[in-house]
Amino acid sequence: MKILYVVQNYYPEETGDASRSVQMLAENLVREGHDITVVCPSNIKERTKTTHNGVTVYAMPIRNIYHYDPHAKEKRPPWQRLIWHTIDMFNPWAMMDFDKVLQEVKPDIVNTNTLSGFSTSLFYAVKRRKIKLVHTMRDYYLMCPQSSMYKDDHNCEEICASCKPFAFVRKKAAKNVDVFLGNSQFVVDRHMKHGIISQRKQIHCQWNMNKNDDIGQPRTIEKEGKIRFGFIGNINVLKGTDILIEACKDLATTDWSLTVAGTGKEDFLTYLKSMAPDNVDFIGWTSAPDFYKSIDMLVCPSTYHDPLPRVVYEAYREGLPVVASDTGGNPEYVDHEKTGFLYPAKSVHKLTDILDLCTLLSPDEYNAMSKEALKKAKLFTPKAILKEYKEKVL
Repeated sequence: MKILYVVQNYYPEETGDASRSVQMLAENLVREGHDITVVCPSNIKERTKTTHNGVTVYAMPIRNIYHYDPHAKEKRPPWQRLIWHTIDMFNPWAMMDFDKVLQEVKPDIVNTNTLSGFSTSLFYAVKRRKIKLVHTMRDYYLMCPQSSMYKDDHNCEEICASCKPFAFVRKKAAKNVDVFLGNSQFVVDRHMKHGIISQRKQIHCQWNMNKNDDIGQPRTIEKEGKIRFGFIGNINVLKGTDILIEACKDLATTDWSLTVAGTGKEDFLTYLKSMAPDNVDFIGWTSAPDFYKSIDMLVCPSTYHDPLPRVVYEAYREGLPVVASDTGGNPEYVDHEKTGFLYPAKSVHKLTDILDLCTLLSPDEYNAMSKEALKKAKLFTPKAILKEYKEKVL
């Protein structure tokens, strides 16, 4: 079967969970004999076509006033951002470029994912050619031009006035979708709550997969109280890195460590380092497999409604229990006091209490949690996820 995926970034330019999730799905389907194409926007002047691990990759120029980079250190002026996002409501030039790819590839199914840089105009191009259209909701783009529904240090519980025009246009475009997937039930429920997707459509929760079917071995700790905590990812307010550092300042014991891996804006990193206890080590970018081997427990302190943080199920695969905030998709797959611990997002003192509790775990208690984490990891293997995906989509 010919399947075409659309995602905001893809190898070798991937920058986040969505791109890695699509890459793993695409490459596993290639191994099963499917013909897979990926289309992604890129900061280029002309379209390119390459192949990586059996996947055909079309990189497309962004037809807007500038290349949108959500991780850029300097923000564009407000008037430029407004023009960019207005074009991104419905981008006819992106639609025409994409239609040419549809003509060439002639896919049986198109599965769109993160759409910033293309817009939901692609939905119309797909349906005009009577191709089955699947949309995987990996963020809140259909409701929020920033894709996060997070503003002024708070989650937006409603679609704010400035976002409503975008949501209106994208809701109309979403009527062209045949099957909706959400990478957590939370994401599905959030879109349905705001009426973005119709209950008459096929709607499923579809988790992401780990890189392969390999599962690690149960972990242990040397002694009670000696715990190596770890954080990996983008270092910013949305990911709650500042909450984590604040919580560590008040831990009752001293026989612990925290390794912070990842990058962020320089001024924010300077601020975190200035208030961090001596037990905290900022190591910058590092490979995830090496990082997981160096810690005993992962902390995922997201303050925004993170749909499905990849770090959690990657940690499970390595036998690592997880401490996570109770927001977004986290409560769906962090089993409190079993595979790890949940705490109220943004609560520094509650996180401190949980981290203190972790330092009191005996080696046997920790080992039992590690075994439960490995059991949970089986739900995220390519074999398990592909079976579900094919039942819902193919």
